Amino acid sequence: MKKLFSMVLVVVLALSLASCGTKETGKSVEEKIKGKTLTVGIWGGNDAEAAALNQVIKDFEAKTGAKIELKTYTDINTQIQADFIGGTAPDVFYVDGSMFPFYATLDVMLELDAKEMGTDAYYSNLMDAFTTDEGKIYAIPKDVSVLATYVNTDILEEVGLQLSDIPTALEDMVTFLPELQAKLDAKYGVGQVTAMTYNQDLARNLHLFERNEASLIDENEMSTLSSDGVIKNLDFMMDLVNTGAYKTPAEIGLGWNGEVFGTGKCVIMEEGNWVYGNLKQNYPEINFEVIDMPTYLGEKSSMSFTVGYAVYSKAKEVALAKEWIKYATGDGMATWVAGAGCLPSRNDVATEMKIESDPVMKTHLAQVEYAVPWQKGTTISIINSAYQNYIQSVVSGEMTTVEAMKKADTQANDEINNSK
Repeated sequence: MKKLFSMVLVVVLALSLASCGTKETGKSVEEKIKGKTLTVGIWGGNDAEAAALNQVIKDFEAKTGAKIELKTYTDINTQIQADFIGGTAPDVFYVDGSMFPFYATLDVMLELDAKEMGTDAYYSNLMDAFTTDEGKIYAIPKDVSVLATYVNTDILEEVGLQLSDIPTALEDMVTFLPELQAKLDAKYGVGQVTAMTYNQDLARNLHLFERNEASLIDENEMSTLSSDGVIKNLDFMMDLVNTGAYKTPAEIGLGWNGEVFGTGKCVIMEEGNWVYGNLKQNYPEINFEVIDMPTYLGEKSSMSFTVGYAVYSKAKEVALAKEWIKYATGDGMATWVAGAGCLPSRNDVATEMKIESDPVMKTHLAQVEYAVPWQKGTTISIINSAYQNYIQSVVSGEMTTVEAMKKADTQANDEINNSK
């Protein structure tokens, strides 16, 4: 009788568990996530970005019945690593494209299924930025920003030139910029207005320095700034610098390109679409047009900057995490990018938003498919710091490009070796 009772009890329990499992597995996604809470890790943005994200959250919560709790980091790339170590990272978190290769080595992101996440809808080079060499996808791009060329048309016309006079090839700028500078000096006084600004940052120059199969890193991710290919491209940039008409904002005495351009201290700048709203709000009197980045060595080029959403490998709410990402990078993307001033990472959203009706944003977006995402292995931040430490000695004439970049390689590679 005891054996029979035990057997009956086991059967009853098995049927009970099976019944519970059926009830759970039979639920729709909406039923599974309703009433649950998802933590999302972000970095702090400006008021417009905060308002846009809050609206996306409000819409998602209304649609699903789930709740989103934000965890805002002041230095996400440092602070979230502590959360990874402690196992306390948010269910979903921002991943900057430049940091993705490093995060991919930490085993902290959940692999995502391409079909489930609808990855075919996104610009392919942006998806590539969140895909490993083995073809594994770990994040979905939520937006993108792209560099373009801004031209102050008022100043240009005052010195007798038209927009069509701006060269479409960077090589032609070597002769055009000093000619423009001479006209500016004659009109406004020597040094009052600079022809063009630039940034001493690999995030702006990677697409130029790696032309003709040059590379900033080798197969072991060590710095190769002094390699022949990189030096050849760097020497060309120095040809522009040596015209005296191609300066950094610091040389002009201001903080960044947008300020230089907005105050009428330069005619041409290369900037991301984030500057557009700033110019409209803070410098409404400036008349400008935006054109494609100039070609270099016969090819179109630009830089793009993308951020993705990743699911924490130890996330408590995986189903909800995926639904949030699909919504924030799908139906909610238009709300986000319109408020934040960035660009959609998928063409259907760009069409829905009628991006082409705005000539400025249209020009930025038109370059996204051939723009180079700011990303290069796991050591690029170290290499970039070393580059910036030594490029000024080249500009000042203290060192040749080879001398300076050899020192930069030494600094970067010492730090890389010490971090292993």
